[in-house]
Amino acid sequence: MVNSNRKVIATALSTALVVSILVTGSTVYTQNQTSLELAKTAGDKKVEVIKA
Repeated sequence: MVNSNRKVIATALSTALVVSILVTGSTVYTQNQTSLELAKTAGDKKVEVIKA
C-alpha cells in the first residue's frame, strides 16, 4: 500500500511541476508578446510623426 501511495504522490508532484512550468512559460510568452506589440505600436507612431 505504501509503495503505491508513493507512486501516486510522485506522479502528482511531477504533474504539478510540469503544469507550473507550462503556466510560467506561457505567462512569459504572453508578456513578451505584449511588449513586442507595444514596441511595434510605438515604432509605428514614430513613423507617423515623421511622415506628418
